Amino acid sequence: MVKQQSLAADLESLLGSDAVLPCERSVAFAVDGQVPQAVVTPGTVEQVAQVMRYAHGDGLAVIPWGGGSHMHIGNVPRRYDIALSLSRLDKVGEHEPADLTVTCQAGIPLAALRWHLAQHDQFVPLGPPWGEEATIGGVLAANASSASRHAYGGPRDFTIGLRVVTADGRITRAGGRVVKNVAGYDLCKLYIGSLGTLAVIVEATFKLWPLPKAERTAVAAFETPAQACSFAAELHRRGFSLRAFQLLNPTATAAARLAPEGLCALVIDLAGNAQAVERSYREIAGLARELLADFAEIDPATAWESRPRLVSPSEPILTCRASALPTKLPALMEALEAIDGALHILAWPTLGVVYASWPALADDEGTVRRLWAVASELDGTLVVEHCHPEMKRRIDVFGDSPPSFGLMRSVKQQFDPQGVLSPGRFVGRL
Repeated sequence: MVKQQSLAADLESLLGSDAVLPCERSVAFAVDGQVPQAVVTPGTVEQVAQVMRYAHGDGLAVIPWGGGSHMHIGNVPRRYDIALSLSRLDKVGEHEPADLTVTCQAGIPLAALRWHLAQHDQFVPLGPPWGEEATIGGVLAANASSASRHAYGGPRDFTIGLRVVTADGRITRAGGRVVKNVAGYDLCKLYIGSLGTLAVIVEATFKLWPLPKAERTAVAAFETPAQACSFAAELHRRGFSLRAFQLLNPTATAAARLAPEGLCALVIDLAGNAQAVERSYREIAGLARELLADFAEIDPATAWESRPRLVSPSEPILTCRASALPTKLPALMEALEAIDGALHILAWPTLGVVYASWPALADDEGTVRRLWAVASELDGTLVVEHCHPEMKRRIDVFGDSPPSFGLMRSVKQQFDPQGVLSPGRFVGRL
């Protein structure tokens, strides 16, 4: 307690009392059961740099915080002294509607940025499959996939610039603020998905898109994942105005009440100009009828809100993210269901990405090892995104270290030689 009070006092003298939360609030920033000694909320980028310089000088471990919606991802931290909340860095900086670019601070909630851009009929296709409380910095640090990745790509594809604070407190930039920027290495791609282990993201610049003039969402029901994936691939090949596909296995379909019992539901999201969307919907409906598949239009908002959440803070569930070639996705889904048919699966058929969720299992660790074996047999990967902290202490949630692990370790050593930033949370417990 004395050490905790001393650390809080040092940080207050550095940043001011309004930037250090009371000690009793630290428990709200726990990561896998570990509670920080202090929680700071810097109001400026320079204050973030001051915190990092202080932590670097004293060898203190810092974990950046956004909205907290992705803190379940990653291994148990080796050390955790300071929670660095970016909640006060929540402003939109430069927005150039004519250039289709926006620069914003990392602590701005995703919903707030969407609202701002919508006033100009624009949007950035950021966001995890669930969790509007997520912040821009958190989404980038976790490289959270958006439902519309099919049409627009992932965060690495439309993030054109980042401003970061390094482990030793230097403020640096990667990329730029214009779409055409090819000078030097694109460090943005390195920071995105690094779970805050290489630098603290404090600002981001994105390429934007105009809001679609029309949207329609439909659901087609199939007996097997293979039939649904084949249908999705055919629609993609024909070049319809498709924004997203999502495939639910029978258990998830029943929970969302999107199709008759025992069937898979393929949710088809259309967006674009009114004529293209109408033509696409009409032709897709015709193709579904030829296959004798149940097909119906549903309200877009209802479609996304009714889907089961895979991560619930109140339930001790096991959630994994697996990926494989799209052609192997049906086999991956069937293999996962063979392990336990009670799981919920949400899959992106044209991307080869699967989120699978189970209730609490009697043998979580044994189940996870079987899951890794299944993914490996299909030349895929599998990451445990949510499980009990006790199991996290026994396994590496990322599975076996990849062949590139030596290079990853060298990068971590160059960017953070003292292991100040989120130590132990990344692949191989880097």
